[in-house]
Amino acid sequence: MNRRRKSITALSAAVLLLGGCSETISGTASPVPGQGPVLTKAAPCSLLAPEHADALALKLPGVETKGDKARKLPPMCLLSERDDSPRGVSLSITQSIDIPLNDFYAGALPGEKFGIGGFTWTRYASPLGPTACSLSTELGPSSFVELGSETQAGAPEATACDLALAAAPAIASKLPGGEPNPKIVPPPGQKKPEPSGPLLQVEPCTLLKPDEAAKLAIAPGTPVDPANLANPEDKGCEWKDSDGDKGQRPLNVTLFLATAVADVAGLQGTPEETDLGGRKWTAWSDTATKYCTAATPISATSTVKVSSGHWDDETKACDLLRAALPTVSAALPAGS
Repeated sequence: MNRRRKSITALSAAVLLLGGCSETISGTASPVPGQGPVLTKAAPCSLLAPEHADALALKLPGVETKGDKARKLPPMCLLSERDDSPRGVSLSITQSIDIPLNDFYAGALPGEKFGIGGFTWTRYASPLGPTACSLSTELGPSSFVELGSETQAGAPEATACDLALAAAPAIASKLPGGEPNPKIVPPPGQKKPEPSGPLLQVEPCTLLKPDEAAKLAIAPGTPVDPANLANPEDKGCEWKDSDGDKGQRPLNVTLFLATAVADVAGLQGTPEETDLGGRKWTAWSDTATKYCTAATPISATSTVKVSSGHWDDETKACDLLRAALPTVSAALPAGS
């Protein structure tokens, strides 16, 4: 999964640097049903039920940090994204029972407001910039809950609050006076999509027939054990080489039924674009491992990866892949 993003663990602490920040975020306030009574114990990790964390593709248990009243830092819980959330983000939950919201934000002016789950949630400017979101609801004079999220890698800044807003109904349902039975809808990319598309009907070993494999000096294809694949829904086939444990490596084809090409692991090295009958492939050669991989998207959430290599000679790492790729590509279904 991609990890090219800032950690949000510093979000709650960093917001203390706001000082007199007066940035106001535009938007229209939603109706506010009401606020609940003051809480008597801060336990931020208890504010997200297991079923709600699962719906948001967040990993339990969360990592809780103790508060520091002298520094105006309430206890915080950090929940990271699950492994099956390829481009998801983490969520921080900060809960105060003895620090005023205004002290926590050091006088920063409130921005956009949302009426969610029986509470008014307000976005405050983050010292981490517009790619980070700080969303809070005030429960009493010295009590509040703050949710922190950020943009996914490469996503627009406007998506910074997507996860915080998606989690707000769940958090509200655990607060006194909050609306029960929340409907949880994770933002796009937070939860891995279900297998779908043309590859569902494809068996990878049919992409290179025995006579075609024989011309490449490799054995007929055999299905890969699902336990050896990255995801249980994926399918794979291996064509073993004929020169033993040295020299040429086997040829492997993997069908990723619910993974965008950008989230497929193992695509590393020097990229090279190629067009085979109108289907665009990207190939990567890794001189360090003497391995070569090519991938093409079949849909927005499905990918085909072909790989091979050479144990001894990096100059031959891509030879089998280049020879087999046109045949494999021509046997694939049209994309969607």
